[in-house]
Amino acid sequence: MKIGIVGLGLIGGSLGLKLQSLNHTIFGIANNELNEKKAKKKKLANFVSCDLSLLKKCELIILALPIKDLIIPSQRLVASIPQETIVTDVGSIKEPIVNTWENLHPLFIGSHPMAGTEKKGVDSGFEDLFKSAKWIITPTQNSDSNAVRTISELIKSMDCEICQASPKEHDEAVSLISHLPIFLASTLIQTAHTKNNPALLDLTQKLAATGFADTSRVGGGNEKLGLDLAMNNQINVLNAINNFKNKLNTLESLIKEENWELLSKKLSEAKEIRKKFIN
Repeated sequence: MKIGIVGLGLIGGSLGLKLQSLNHTIFGIANNELNEKKAKKKKLANFVSCDLSLLKKCELIILALPIKDLIIPSQRLVASIPQETIVTDVGSIKEPIVNTWENLHPLFIGSHPMAGTEKKGVDSGFEDLFKSAKWIITPTQNSDSNAVRTISELIKSMDCEICQASPKEHDEAVSLISHLPIFLASTLIQTAHTKNNPALLDLTQKLAATGFADTSRVGGGNEKLGLDLAMNNQINVLNAINNFKNKLNTLESLIKEENWELLSKKLSEAKEIRKKFIN
């Protein structure tokens, strides 16, 4: 297929590399001339340009833009997309994006690959980012069935496991397993940063190993993404934070009360529950 990718950062760039390996012709849109040069050097697409008219050639377009630019897209972008072209996005929230684009384009289907790293920008993409990843599509009653089928087949061809949910269900679920961890990891990093005790800070920084790296990784990522998630999935994020605080308070109480038996039970329960989330 002739596939357009608007935005060649981590997700868009990785998609460009992967889809080229599957013999698709990729038309990549960069946001400035410097990134255009970098994307060409990395061969993120067969054709790279800042000129949106490149999209006129495409049968399918993937919008790999920041959330704010998906919710309030530029009129130039909207006008550059042919009405007969299938469109999807890779934004990590869905309700406001789907609400916007269903009113702008007849063949839009929301989607979201559950893949990423703490890196960002044109230099961060790599072909295997989506290997064995889960990829959610969020069609609605307004969605075109052929568009849903085409996007689903493309996702499966990248060795991804496809899931389907409503935009609302998606946003509730990812607030718990994707958005909440960003704020927890950020808080963990701030807690470990004992700047009022330089000697302790020096020691903790020296001792930080894989456990701290694993639990804090998403707190070291794109801060603009965290802000966008908080602003545009606010109610679900606040519900998740409140739920977490209640459960942390329970553990705090058990430690204060020296109720080691029940604390051990809680830790064991969490260990078993985790197996249902992480295969």
